[in-house]
Amino acid sequence: MKRTAILLLGLGLGLSAALPAWASASEVIVYSARKEELIRPALDAFQKATGIKVTLLSAKAGDLARRIEMEKSDPKGDVFLGTTAGIAELLRRKGLLAPYFSAAAQEVPEEFRAPDGGWVALTGRVRVLIYNRTLAAERDLPRSYFDLTDPKWKGKVAVASMGERTTVSWLAALMALRGEEATRRYVKGLRDNGLKVLNNNTEVRKAVTRGEYAIGITNHYYYLLQLQEDPHGPVGILYPDQGPDGIGTPVFSITAGIIKGAKHPDAARGLVDFLLGAQGNRLLVQGEFEIPLIAGIPVPGEDKGVKGLGQFKKARVTQVQLADLEPRVEKLFGPFLIP
Repeated sequence: MKRTAILLLGLGLGLSAALPAWASASEVIVYSARKEELIRPALDAFQKATGIKVTLLSAKAGDLARRIEMEKSDPKGDVFLGTTAGIAELLRRKGLLAPYFSAAAQEVPEEFRAPDGGWVALTGRVRVLIYNRTLAAERDLPRSYFDLTDPKWKGKVAVASMGERTTVSWLAALMALRGEEATRRYVKGLRDNGLKVLNNNTEVRKAVTRGEYAIGITNHYYYLLQLQEDPHGPVGILYPDQGPDGIGTPVFSITAGIIKGAKHPDAARGLVDFLLGAQGNRLLVQGEFEIPLIAGIPVPGEDKGVKGLGQFKKARVTQVQLADLEPRVEKLFGPFLIP
């Protein structure tokens, strides 16, 4: 299993009497499926504010889930951070996450929380289309995911493989809203129309930018990452299925759950509180270009066309529904959506 352990700097500074009781803990161990450079600013801030040393282990979500299950009799980690709710929900159903109802979680919409407090969403990401403006005029753009099977887009569309959890969640959303048979036909139609499957979302946004494909199915923040690299590049963003008959655009979530039997439960609860609080959540949103799920946090890229919750038609599907369908999606489409 590929994994990289990063021990974040910190010496456990003296704690202020104003800090909550959990701040007397000395360490918290985080298993994270997020890229290290994206999660680190928020963890650094928590460590600086509390003196609690944060040890970060980064790996694929599935690998971390298997590790948590293998360690269940003697847990080594305290907090699990997942890239979608699906893995967290699977761990919850296996009894591997400890319920925790953070007071700050009450501001998160109910659909982004486990019913028993086993996990909570920290931030959101939206499944959009990015496009190359030199290859696709705005007036000709597809208005729905389902338009991408049109012959006019033959060989011009790219998507990340099923190794990206958000590709799995996207298909789960389509299945929840349109049914299994319709989703099967849709995926077949995409493949018959020359859909290109790339290794990951980074490859998708770069290939669209280079003009290898006109359209990329990806997450909204890859659009912002591309603009960060090349502010004057040709990439645009489109929120599909926004019309009266459209299914809406799915929103997925970065999730946090406390591992059952964690050695440092007080520090784990404190970290979850911090990541849901104004300071920590703002750092997560800004560092990862996510959209906030809590009121009062600015939306990164709003001046560049990125929309926050309530500013676009969201697909009517919950994170638990997605988690229910993801294993079926992997079984059905895993053999076909490979690079």
